[in-house]
Amino acid sequence: MTKTRTITKATAVVAAGALVLSACSSNGGDGDASSAGDSTTITLAWDQEYDSYNNTTAGANSSKNAIVNHGVTSGFWYFGEGGAVTANPEFGSYELVSEDPQIVEYSINPDAVWSDGEEIDCADVMLWWAQQTGRYDFSVIGTGGIEDTVMPECELGDKDFALEYEVPYADWASNGPSQGNATLMPAHVVAEQGGLTTEELVEAIRDEDTDALADAAEFFNDGWTISGALPDEELIPSSGPYKLANYDAGQSLTLEPNENWWGEEPATDNIVIRWIASDEQTQALENLEINIMRPQPSVDLINQLDGLAGVEYEVYDEYIYEHLDFNFDSSPFEDYELREAFAHCVPRQLIVDNLIKPVQEDAETMDVRNISPFDPGYDEAVAASGGDQWAEVDLDRSSEILEEADAVGQEVRLGFIGGNPRRLQTAELIKDSCDEAGFDVQINAEDTFFDTDGGLSQNTYDVAMFAWSGSAEVSGWNSTYRTPAECTADGKGNNNGCYSNDEMDELLSDLLQEFDTDAQLEIINEIETILWDDLVTIPLFSHPGTAAWTDNLENVVPNPAQTDIVWNMWEWTAQ
Repeated sequence: MTKTRTITKATAVVAAGALVLSACSSNGGDGDASSAGDSTTITLAWDQEYDSYNNTTAGANSSKNAIVNHGVTSGFWYFGEGGAVTANPEFGSYELVSEDPQIVEYSINPDAVWSDGEEIDCADVMLWWAQQTGRYDFSVIGTGGIEDTVMPECELGDKDFALEYEVPYADWASNGPSQGNATLMPAHVVAEQGGLTTEELVEAIRDEDTDALADAAEFFNDGWTISGALPDEELIPSSGPYKLANYDAGQSLTLEPNENWWGEEPATDNIVIRWIASDEQTQALENLEINIMRPQPSVDLINQLDGLAGVEYEVYDEYIYEHLDFNFDSSPFEDYELREAFAHCVPRQLIVDNLIKPVQEDAETMDVRNISPFDPGYDEAVAASGGDQWAEVDLDRSSEILEEADAVGQEVRLGFIGGNPRRLQTAELIKDSCDEAGFDVQINAEDTFFDTDGGLSQNTYDVAMFAWSGSAEVSGWNSTYRTPAECTADGKGNNNGCYSNDEMDELLSDLLQEFDTDAQLEIINEIETILWDDLVTIPLFSHPGTAAWTDNLENVVPNPAQTDIVWNMWEWTAQ
């Protein structure tokens, strides 16, 4: 029996990429890592089903899509070992060539092609730039500085381009097209589906002709959504080492090698992702139906893993935190007094004591949102913002506010993804406490909560409970608190509750342009103070991560950032 039970401290790194929704759910084929000649298959369990080839849109921005697309789409950088921003020389190269004005030059590998043989070039860059600026009708998670860049001057067929920033951008090294997240999407597919040639698509972008781009934008936003079957093969070409292959709705998806991949051949031929509820994954691992699992840790889970032979596992720090988000658009919590009453009754300390400390003994309530407890500056941010004042329950004050507002019995729709035992337990603790104060909490666990037409996107909740998966960088959560362009699934970015504050918008802009780490922390303290003053969200705890895998695998390395366990999937091997 081989196993490790360690709490590994994530290295504080300057990293980038927008936050990703995380839900940290059988039958099917044998998941034993198998070899047949030179062919291998490794099976990963995930608790939510893949539903979009394009997770660069606001509605599809979730870990269930990112962990698949990480091996299917490529880019200039990704979150590598330890969560560090890691250049990807197989895709191309980039460098800062001027600081004033700030100019970053990029060069795509001359051999880079989509799996259908089309060149990866300026057309794909122009589509990426148009989406990332937020100036067009393409759905985007967040603009993150690209809105302040000059339109690239490359021509069709060019592999080289530059991003010139009109204002400084601190995270420039991780702001170009990336692998699996803010990635390049195939412009030739978007053009054809929009009734345009690739040349016409690029021309319309240059002319900022949103009318000409209307059908292309509609396809970009919704045309890659998966429901029951994969889109036609010609619509989903790959730019990474793997491509989407066999799909069995509700069961599994297979990634197979991209025959036109120009880089180093992946060590494992096929990666199978099986959708299995968190509380069923350990049994699947024991039965060798899967080889790798990444559920949220619990006492029961750790006890089960301790009893398994031939399994390795780790418990570790990661850039994921659990939180409650208020709906500012269409719920009773548009009223500050009701947000205050609810904040007083949420049993944050009890949740940590009952559900997290048994797994991670030194766990505490997370009292700010944008610095992890294991990173420098966390204690200072807590002290500056006063977040620790909300750690203890005050049912008397909560009840008093409800009575003063004539809101005793106020119904609260607590929405979250189904199939997660720990999250259900958290919801039950919240309901018990807040119902005692005078609320009527309705536990609404939805299997489709994270889908593009689910509760989170459509704002059919009063309080949403989920986790953000991110990194140590400061620009990744820019769109989470910035005033959205519009309160729609495609227009609100990561700001699901549609919160708006002009002072917050200014501070976020200041943060994006600040290179000095100490000065960044001062701005973060101001941001956290406003978030607590306005009671925008209620952070609960930083997730300890858990990964387990059969001990015949090599190169499986847990990652604290949003690339998660799959950050090096092309290096996994079975012995």
